[in-house]
Amino acid sequence: TTLTRSYSVNSVPTDIWVQLFSDRIMCGVSQVNTKVGTFLSCHIDESIIDNRIRFTVTPLLGKRNDAVLEVFSRQVTEQIAALRTTAAAACPPVLMGISLKNTDPETFRILIELVVKLYKEAIAIASSSG
Repeated sequence: TTLTRSYSVNSVPTDIWVQLFSDRIMCGVSQVNTKVGTFLSCHIDESIIDNRIRFTVTPLLGKRNDAVLEVFSRQVTEQIAALRTTAAAACPPVLMGISLKNTDPETFRILIELVVKLYKEAIAIASSSG
């Protein structure tokens, strides 16, 4: 399942997409002519001993030391993981493509909400199609 939407976020044209694969989730946000500058992978590790959850964000391509992009990827993954129907359901890794012009806190919050909203739409479509 693949969904793509275009928005204006604080007057900045923004493209957001979600693609569901059997082994991972791909999400993207671009405010730079639909181009992606950085790809990051976010994995969730859950301890069977104490039920602690650890998120590991790894830059794959593009900016290697951009904490803002890593936080964005982690927050999207945290919210996607929180949508699981049972604690036993594993959350697949999230591959995130990002190119942002504006990283102020309000824009950041809106973008995360839009990505998670589109993910929910994609899951609903995938569930209904069998």
